[in-house]
Amino acid sequence: MLRVKEVAARLRVHPATVYRWINEGRIPATRYGQPVVPGAAKRGGGAIRVPEAALVGFSSSSSGTAAFTAVPPAAEAA
Repeated sequence: MLRVKEVAARLRVHPATVYRWINEGRIPATRYGQPVVPGAAKRGGGAIRVPEAALVGFSSSSSGTAAFTAVPPAAEAA
């Protein structure tokens, strides 16, 4: 499991971009700690972690954007 900063470094994008992709559902992530409460004055605490396997389909270009390429599921054993 990688931190948002580590994901951003690997994809060569700003951490805010990674947070946006997580919110859009483009990158799966898990939040550990307190849940986010809608309408609360204080944001939920905790750490966000991204599985390394989620980055397999991402490739970073020189423009600073990353494109997602779907990874086909593994063939089932007969």
